[in-house]
Amino acid sequence: MADSSTPDFFRDAPWLTRRRLAVYPKLFLLVYVVSALVWLLRSKGLVDPAGHPIGADFIDPWSASWLTLHGAPSAVYDIARLWAVERSAVADPAVGFAGFHYPPVYLLIITPLALIPYAWSLLAWTVATFAAYLGVMWKIDPERDSLWLAIAFPGALVNLTNGQNGFLTLALLGGALLTLERRPIVAGVMFGLMSYKPQYGLLVPIFLIATGRWRTIVSASVTVLLLAALSFAIFGAQTWQAFFSSIAFTRHVVLEQGGSGFEKLQSAFAAARLWGFSVATAYTFQAAISLLAAVAVIWIWRRTPKFDLHAAALATGVLLTTPYVMDYDLVILALPIAWLALEGRRSGFMPYEKSLLVFVWLLPLFARSLAGHAMIPISPLAMILLLADIACRALPITQVDEGDAANA
Repeated sequence: MADSSTPDFFRDAPWLTRRRLAVYPKLFLLVYVVSALVWLLRSKGLVDPAGHPIGADFIDPWSASWLTLHGAPSAVYDIARLWAVERSAVADPAVGFAGFHYPPVYLLIITPLALIPYAWSLLAWTVATFAAYLGVMWKIDPERDSLWLAIAFPGALVNLTNGQNGFLTLALLGGALLTLERRPIVAGVMFGLMSYKPQYGLLVPIFLIATGRWRTIVSASVTVLLLAALSFAIFGAQTWQAFFSSIAFTRHVVLEQGGSGFEKLQSAFAAARLWGFSVATAYTFQAAISLLAAVAVIWIWRRTPKFDLHAAALATGVLLTTPYVMDYDLVILALPIAWLALEGRRSGFMPYEKSLLVFVWLLPLFARSLAGHAMIPISPLAMILLLADIACRALPITQVDEGDAANA
């Protein structure tokens, strides 16, 4: 009996009761709030105790907005000019540089940011994008306890503290998946709007073609072309030229050399680089993982009619197939977690599935530090396990414990 206790602990997760699922997220949230207050009290003005701007990754879109509003959109790709605005935004000449690595279509979204001061703009951005995130999560699973899990999700915390756009990306991807079956043209528009982060467009068109969703393909393509044309007309050819010139810097310094730290990157490519492999080997490793993920996603969509599994697979695959995924992008994992939990409640959980979902939910808390201090890049493995779990659910022979559905 003692020998089976540890396996049962992870296999069946009897400790994951509904009461704990209702209480623990609120405890997490309380810790977040207290930690944030201490962090803000220790900050000096708009600079945190570590010397970074409050909302560290919001500084570059706000500064890009300022340059655009002052008639210099192409300057957002000029290191000296962008850095000067960033230092002015937080009134600190010692603040580090944060590069703007987005295509000009993103300027269509962020240009209004600098109409108000940095701090107020960060607050407005956070509230608006967080509301979009919660709206999608509520649409997936309109249950109060599930919403608390979304609010307290560590991936949301990482995105919030970075002032990043992960909530926006999740809202567009989740919204596209939720409308794909009934409103394919609307879904295509949302997929097209995701072009501000082109690294997440690697799997989506392959998936759409493989599954024959031609109306969505046309809608997405038209949306991307219109955004590109509009940004070209408003910001000029010089801005696009500056963007294309900046790609080499982004690829070489940020991705290949780990300018932000390979521990911050959460891809298979970054894992290989963290372990000391060459750039060519890392790209090969990433290509292999991307190919396997794409095949798995398409197989799942063809194998099972269950929408929750379809959506969870594509959301996971989008993260696995890009070499350029940061720790704050792990907020997107909220989508497959929610859809798999919903499927588990409906039909029962497979062995070890509850433990896997808890592990992935906690992942953003320790993924970066584990990679940085212990040289263990756990995120790609976690996402592979998640995709494998979805694939197992797509098998008709998969057996689940129906009793778990009542206890979930």
